[in-house]
Amino acid sequence: MSQTVLKKKSNSLKYCCVCSGVYRGKVVGDKTISLHKFPQDSKLQRIWIQRCRTVMKDFKWTAHKLLCSLHFIGSRGPTKAHNIPSIFPRADGTEKLFLDVSVHLHDYASGPIQLPKKFRNIATQTYNEVDMRAVETQTCFKVMVDAGTQASSGESKDFSEQTRLPDLVYEDIRHDDSKIIFYTGIPDKVTFDALFDEMSDASEKTSSNGKSTSDEKAGGRPRSLRLIDEFLMVLMRLRLGLLVDDLSARFCISASACSRVLNSWINYLDSKLHFLIMWPSKDAVEHNMPKLFRDKFPNTRVIIDCTEIRTETPSSTKLKTVLYSDYKSHMTYKSLVGISPSGHVTFVSDLWGGGISDKQITKQSGLIELCESGDAIMADKGFLISDLTTPRGVKLIIPPFKKAHKAFSAREVQNTREIANARIHVERQMERIKNFRIVQGVMPITMSRQASKVWKLCAKLTNLQPPLVPH
Repeated sequence: MSQTVLKKKSNSLKYCCVCSGVYRGKVVGDKTISLHKFPQDSKLQRIWIQRCRTVMKDFKWTAHKLLCSLHFIGSRGPTKAHNIPSIFPRADGTEKLFLDVSVHLHDYASGPIQLPKKFRNIATQTYNEVDMRAVETQTCFKVMVDAGTQASSGESKDFSEQTRLPDLVYEDIRHDDSKIIFYTGIPDKVTFDALFDEMSDASEKTSSNGKSTSDEKAGGRPRSLRLIDEFLMVLMRLRLGLLVDDLSARFCISASACSRVLNSWINYLDSKLHFLIMWPSKDAVEHNMPKLFRDKFPNTRVIIDCTEIRTETPSSTKLKTVLYSDYKSHMTYKSLVGISPSGHVTFVSDLWGGGISDKQITKQSGLIELCESGDAIMADKGFLISDLTTPRGVKLIIPPFKKAHKAFSAREVQNTREIANARIHVERQMERIKNFRIVQGVMPITMSRQASKVWKLCAKLTNLQPPLVPH
C-alpha cells in the first residue's frame, strides 16, 4: 500500500463521518469532541447507520468510520442512557432531532421524553387551517377527443368532478393530547411528530396501489391522502378497531384503496418500528430496576405471560384443531409477552394457534436463548419450563405448588403474595396492548396473514407510553 493511501486512511480515522471538519480533540463551545466507533451489536449498529443515511443519502458505512460525540444527547458520546445518535446538522444550519428511543423505551428512563418544539420540519403538503369538513372543490378539465375517432377536426368536452377532503385530518387533533391518545394510542403530539419524523422513506415504501413511488410517477394511481393522514388512518384502525368501510368513508377514499393503504403501511411499520421493542442488556435492566424487584427478586431479567386473541372459525378441520383453545373454548391466537422489571415490553412472540401449551410456545419463541446464566425468569405456575431453564443456568421464579393434603406454610403464602405483586405488571401491560381495539374482539380470518404484525405493532406502540412501574 502506498504512503498516499496510508495517509488518507489515517486521516479518515480522525474525523467524524457526518460532520465535515470535526476531529478528535476539537473544542466546540465548552465541550471537547470525542470520536466513537460504530457498535458491534448488529441491531444497534443498523440503527446508527440508518440515522446517518437519513441526513446523508450517499452514506456508505465501513468498519473504520467514526461518529463524533456531538450527535448524542449531552455531547458526551454514547452512554447507557443515550446509546443512539439523535442530533444531526442540516444544510441550513439547523439541527434534525430524532426520537431518542434508547432513553424512553428500554429501561433507561422513568418518564416520557420531552423533545424541543423546534425539531419539527415536515416537508409534506398541508391543508389550509380551515374547517375541513365543509370544504368541497370542483375541478373542471377538458378532454381532447382524438379527431380520428370523433371528427375530422379536434373536439373538446368539459367535465366536472367533485371531491371531498377527509372528515378528519391530523390538524384536527394535533392540539389536543387527549384526542391524540384516543384516536392513535400515542400519548401526545410531541411523540406523534417525533415518530412520524422517523418515517422519511414512507413515500417510497408505501403506496395506495401497491406500487413504488417511481411506478406512480410513471403513470400509476397517485396518492389520495397525505402521508401523515395515511399514518393517522392506520393508527385509527389499530386503536379504535374501525372497519375498512368506516375508514374509507371518514377519509373519503374507496374501500379498496383504503385496504391497500392499510396493508402497505402495516407491512412498512412492522419493519420500520422494530426498534421500539429491543432486548435490553443485563446492565440496563439492573440499572433501572425498581425497588420492589431490587429488594425481592434482584436477578429478574424478564416477566412473562401468555395471552390469547379470539379469531373466526376456519373451514379447515385441521386448522380448527390448531386454533381451538380449551381455556377460552373458542378459536384463538396465542402469544408470549415479556416485560422488563420496569414495565417495558422487551419480547413479543409471533401469534401461534390457541391449542399450543405455555411450555411449547416458550420453547419455540426463542426467549430462553436470550437469557444469560444467572438471570431469572418470573412466570405464572402454569409455565413448567424448569427443564428448559435450569441447563442454561437460568432461575425460574413461579409461585409454590400446594402439596396434597398439606396447607401452605407461612413462608409459602408470603412468597406467593410477593410474586403476585411483582407479576401483576405483565398483566397490566397486556391490558395496555389490548386497549388497541383491533385485538379486543374477534379478529377476522382474512387478517391471518398480517395478524402477527398487527399484534406486535400494537405492543410496540405501548412502549411509547409512560412506564408502568415507577423508577
